[in-house]
Amino acid sequence: HTEHGLEFTKKCQEFVRDRIKVEIDYAKSLRGLKKRYKLKNAEDDAGNFSTIKAYNVFLGQLDLIARDHEIVAEGLQEKVAERLKSVQKETTNNRKNLCNTANQLQHEYKEWQVVLERNQLKYEKAAKEADAAGQAFGRVNDDMNATKAQVEKSRSQMSYRQDLMEKSKGDYIIAVETTNNNQHEYYHQRWPGLINQMQRCEENRIEELKSILIEHCNIQSSILPHITTCIETMTESCEKISPAEDSELLMEERSNQPYPGDHMFMEWNSKAPPSAFGSHNNSTRKTKRDRKKTKVNKEGLENLPPEKRKKAFKEKIKEIEGKINIQLKARGALEEILELYSQKPELGSVEAMEDSRSQMDDITQTLERLQEELYKYQCYLAALMDKTAPDKPHIGSHLQADAVSITSSVSHISHVSASHSGDAELPPPDQMSPNEFDPVSPTTNEFNSDTYYEVPDNNVPPPSAPVTGLSANNQCSVLYDYVAQHDDELDIWAGEALSIVEDNGTGWVKAKRNDNEIGLVPGNYIEYVELYS
Repeated sequence: HTEHGLEFTKKCQEFVRDRIKVEIDYAKSLRGLKKRYKLKNAEDDAGNFSTIKAYNVFLGQLDLIARDHEIVAEGLQEKVAERLKSVQKETTNNRKNLCNTANQLQHEYKEWQVVLERNQLKYEKAAKEADAAGQAFGRVNDDMNATKAQVEKSRSQMSYRQDLMEKSKGDYIIAVETTNNNQHEYYHQRWPGLINQMQRCEENRIEELKSILIEHCNIQSSILPHITTCIETMTESCEKISPAEDSELLMEERSNQPYPGDHMFMEWNSKAPPSAFGSHNNSTRKTKRDRKKTKVNKEGLENLPPEKRKKAFKEKIKEIEGKINIQLKARGALEEILELYSQKPELGSVEAMEDSRSQMDDITQTLERLQEELYKYQCYLAALMDKTAPDKPHIGSHLQADAVSITSSVSHISHVSASHSGDAELPPPDQMSPNEFDPVSPTTNEFNSDTYYEVPDNNVPPPSAPVTGLSANNQCSVLYDYVAQHDDELDIWAGEALSIVEDNGTGWVKAKRNDNEIGLVPGNYIEYVELYS
């Protein structure tokens, strides 16, 4: 019976193991379904229609339902599978010990029976020999021809056999009493006690199974309210579908489209300007390259359980915080250098200050980018833990203050250098370009739990005229982002430095990046940087 109980417990273990696998596979299938049927980029433009909104709500609720099934799988693993494994192991050990005790009792019982049978056979043999010796003595004693010595010898033999019989009889009586006592104790005390122990062990196993199965049901029922809420949310989104509103919205969008402009007269044999000039996309619509850059690195994470995804997000946040600390330390060192130059202008030059300012600008841009990325992962972690998204940190204020102090230091050192060398002074800070010394803090988007974390594009328009006359083997600084439209063009981002390979005055410049990437870039998207000896 206990062996069958252990087999049943093992079968329960296998059932829970397969059940966990079913829950995980189902959650994975739901996430794959959402990813496979998510609207493409071309269909996102119609996201304001009520049908599209309801469809997106469906996909979002499927992700939540998948998460609930992952929670069920984790609960079954921690609270059911592990307990079943522990019960199986404990019951097996107890049964093994009790079976060893039962085998020992049975072995002792058999030994008692063997001793009793041995004494019984010994007594029977001694009685037969004593009876034979008595009969022999009677024959010798009745024989008239027997001598006296023969009679005495037969009498002595008879007495010896009778003594052996009496001794064997006594041993047999003792063996019978001992066996009866041991047998009584075996059947009324020791064996029933062992059976009771086995019964308690079996009852404990059954009681644990009862508790585990109830816990299994509780884990399953704990997610039912949330799943019901998800279904209710789906139903509410479906009830909000309005064909009339969709039609009205469509008409409004189509009616707001402007008519095409008038055609311009083009002289014969004239060449049209490159498409990059005046047609650079600065609208809020994101390009394919931007979406690739702003896509959260969740490769292999969407199918992970919540705890593992939470751990991955925490590691990413820790990594970004380390990078921010490194940039802050570098900026602190540059601030100390700038403060030293402002106090002792003779130690620095305009070129050194400009170089320090350029480094500060690079660090500022890097800090803004890292802060945006840090906030993004903090929001994802908050959504995963069902917490409110953290407030967006504002780093633009102190960065702007640093820029103003750098400007003052540059102006002061430029004035000192000009007084000694006779060169022209740099314009004061209030007359310089506001884009140069007024860093804009990154804007904050509302957190979106979707895969993409939207980052607003730069709305600064490009200059109207291209930069020409740049010579080869010089440096240039990129003013605006540009995504390559042809194979011979180069992707560039605002703030990075490039080397000029060739400028033939057509408005397109052949440039090279440090990693030896060479391609054409628009001349009005870069700024010439003069090299100092």
